[in-house]
Amino acid sequence: MFDDLELNAVTYSLISLVLGLMILPIIFQKDPDIHPMILNRQSNISPVRNPKESAIHRSTSSPPGYPLVSGLGLPTDQKYRTRDGDIRDVWNQAVKEGKGKVLSVRGSEVKELDIDQLTQNIHSLGSYLRSIPGAKRIAIYIANDIENLVASFACAFYDLTLVVLPFDPKNAPDITSLLKCSKADVLIAPAGDLALNDVDGVRNIKEIIYVVEPGSQHLDWTSPNGKVKSSVYHDIIKTPGTGAGNVDLNGPAVVVFGPKYIGEERTIEMAEFNHKQIIAGVASTIASIKPGPETLKADDIFVPVDTLSDLYTRVFTYAALASGTTVALNPAAGSHADLELCVEHVRPTVIVASTSTLACTATVTAGSQIELWHNILHYFQCRTLESGRIPKGNALIRLNDYTRPNVGEPSRLRLVFSAETAGDLDSHPLNSEDLNDLRAYLGARVVYGLKHHMVAGPINQQHVYDYRVQPQIPKPSKKKGIPRKCAHFGGVAPGCEVFTKDWQNFKASDAGGSRGEVVVRGPTVIGGEVPLGVVGKWWPDGVLSYVGY
Repeated sequence: MFDDLELNAVTYSLISLVLGLMILPIIFQKDPDIHPMILNRQSNISPVRNPKESAIHRSTSSPPGYPLVSGLGLPTDQKYRTRDGDIRDVWNQAVKEGKGKVLSVRGSEVKELDIDQLTQNIHSLGSYLRSIPGAKRIAIYIANDIENLVASFACAFYDLTLVVLPFDPKNAPDITSLLKCSKADVLIAPAGDLALNDVDGVRNIKEIIYVVEPGSQHLDWTSPNGKVKSSVYHDIIKTPGTGAGNVDLNGPAVVVFGPKYIGEERTIEMAEFNHKQIIAGVASTIASIKPGPETLKADDIFVPVDTLSDLYTRVFTYAALASGTTVALNPAAGSHADLELCVEHVRPTVIVASTSTLACTATVTAGSQIELWHNILHYFQCRTLESGRIPKGNALIRLNDYTRPNVGEPSRLRLVFSAETAGDLDSHPLNSEDLNDLRAYLGARVVYGLKHHMVAGPINQQHVYDYRVQPQIPKPSKKKGIPRKCAHFGGVAPGCEVFTKDWQNFKASDAGGSRGEVVVRGPTVIGGEVPLGVVGKWWPDGVLSYVGY
């Protein structure tokens, strides 16, 4: 029957094309970054539950019956025992690792700082603060710069309470009311950034320490009216420090501020953490991305693009230091910072950025896709993500690529962390399509989670290799219990456990997944347990989302 067939060049070409389309994808097919079945179980779920509550969800590394992650597991004199540590051990680990470095980034100038000199500065500042009569609570209003880090650990080593005032140049808070609320005794702030009248009205303030730029250090920064004593940071760190004493690990160590809503009205709530809660958050953060190839390593460069006044960002920075990672601080960082401005001169491998920054980056990058080729390219990159791999691109693509965010040439960025603030109606939530767009734009893994100012570190955090796209709700709402335009928040962090309790029409027994108000419990939580004031839903794979997703 095949005798009458006439095979010519066209026939052979068509046969070759068909066989190529069938065989080549099999030959060049790559495995996903992780087996898909692993993503089907992202939390350990308790086999029993209390009435009107969902089952308790825990991290897969801390199943029910096992202790939650509460510390760094540092060695002790006894061979088979470890200790949790405290905030001081974060800096001690950074020094001990030997590879941990601190970089100061100002514009295009990148300066590596001597970690031994920074240790001396910590003890000089801590000794000075300890010598101020009646000074116990130290407020800092400083950008992401080295003075912020030195002041933070000076308070930790000398048993002082660090009060972290929100620092946002684009939306300055009412400093006077925050200082009164926190009962701060000393304020450390940039010279010229605060009006003296803002501080003179606070009775508790005994002294102001000004952080002066090198070009202005020849000026006299003494208060003209003499109501509040003032000094300058650069003179204080020149004096030798004395040895630190004992530290009360159960007393207040870090005070932060966060948004709280009563209906539609936004207020600021103060949260006090002790050493144990902060170090549990640091340990939980480290454990949430290890073991595995994505864990923080000594050859990483970590940049906090979000402000250090955000507790989630601060805990991540502590986790990087404790892991021996190089930390690069840029004063341009903030909750609405420009991503490229913060990272382009240091080529980071890991960053923490706010959802506002990432949303702006995604919008600007999408606007640069002006050709049909760009849209086709992005489509296939998203297809690669759906198959479970990060698209890396090649030389052909780079010939006519759209304008991507400049995170250093060549880019070394591999991990981007961000989190939605639970209950914050003014946040910029990211859905799963936004996250995959960012993964394609940055060529890095973007990890989304849930945070709250009453919890140290992440509450829930997506799996590093979870690139799944969820169906989207067309119109988000800000009302409690109504769907928000957010991706799911992943499984539970190793330092806490999460469950939902019945709220109005949302029940733990609802078909399709338990729903109700989200409650967090564990060593990272102030008071051991806190309701978040938002309505969440559990999915069969153990991930948490706002109701409606």
